[in-house]
Order: sequence, then structure tokens, then C-alpha cells
Amino acid sequence: MGYFPLMLDLTGRPVLLVAGGAETGAKLQALLEAGARVTVLWPGEDLWGLGEKEERGLLRWERRGYREGDLEGQFLVVSLDRALNPRLRREAEARGVFLVAVDDPQNASAILPAVLRRGPLVVALSTSGAAPALAVRLRERLALLLPEALGEAVAHLKALRPRIAQIPGFEERKRLWYRIADLVLEELDLDPLEGAQKARVRIEALLKEVVPWTR
Repeated sequence: MGYFPLMLDLTGRPVLLVAGGAETGAKLQALLEAGARVTVLWPGEDLWGLGEKEERGLLRWERRGYREGDLEGQFLVVSLDRALNPRLRREAEARGVFLVAVDDPQNASAILPAVLRRGPLVVALSTSGAAPALAVRLRERLALLLPEALGEAVAHLKALRPRIAQIPGFEERKRLWYRIADLVLEELDLDPLEGAQKARVRIEALLKEVVPWTR
């Protein structure tokens, strides 16, 4: 099976989390950080601070198990209860909702990758459900290669987009963007801690040379 890689904007979108198991806390935190409106189904003890998060308006906690019809109006479903996954899959397919069945690729229609973040930069790794632990180890190796300052550099490049958009001609803009990207990586390779700041100075000099009318 082949998977189509996709980044989802979950801001303000309803997501159902069927809780259970050690990974619940991490998955819940990732959904909240993405800005999703999370409903949690969990009839047991409050193992993940659900009550406190509910009081703060971060989620809605239904203190019960799954019932058919719970997927109505949901944008995405994340399940950590393998016993329920076949039932969830049937309803998800009927309603056209993607189901992330954690550690159960047979019932999943979507997979959560191992994610490395450097500010706006997001690197997602997946083995298509074959070996999630390997994806995690690869993420750890990439973390050693991609310095934290890379996030600062990406944020700066985003801020440059309006200025570079003033340049007429797609090919001219494309060539300039690649020059800037190479410059950033060169500085970060030389100095992972201060490279982003040094790159900003060089980028500004380059823009004054190439597009002096932009500010």
C-alpha cells in the first residue's frame, strides 16, 4: 500500500480521540498543539489531566466509551483502543472520515508519522506502518543534523517572501530563492548556533545587490 504524504491544518477542526494506552498523552498533546477541537472518549480514571484541560476549555471529555454515531461531524479520528478499531473503521469509512488507528495499520486509513520540528520547518518520517520504531530512530538521527537555529532561519525566509515577490519573473525569483537557501545552509553548516544570524546579514546584502528597490 502506498501512502500520500499530507500536512493537515487542524486549527479549529473537530477531532475525536478514543483514549487508551501509553501513547494517549502524546497524541492528545500533539492534537492540542495543532489547534484541534478535541473530544476525548474515555470512561476510566483521569490519567492524562483531562479534567484540568476540560476546565481550561482545551477539550471536551466524554466520560464513556465509543458509541456508533460518535464520528458524525468529526474531521479526523484518532484511536488508541485496538479492540474498538474494526467498529471505528466501519463507521469512519461510511462517513468518509480518516481514522488513525495507532499501532494498528490494518484498520487505519491514515498514519501519524514521526515528527521533527524546527520552528516552521516540519520533517515527517513514516515507514507506512511497517516499522514505526525505525522512523523514530531516523528522526533522532535527523535531530542531530538539523540545528535548532534552522527554525529561526525558516521564519526569516517566510518574512522575506513579500519582498522577493516584487521581482518580476518566476525563474528570476526561483534562482534567487535557491541562492538564499544555499547561503542559509552554508552558514548553518559552519556555525549551527549563530549561523542563522550570519545568514540574515548575508541575505540582506544579497537582496540589496539583486533587488535594491525592495524593503
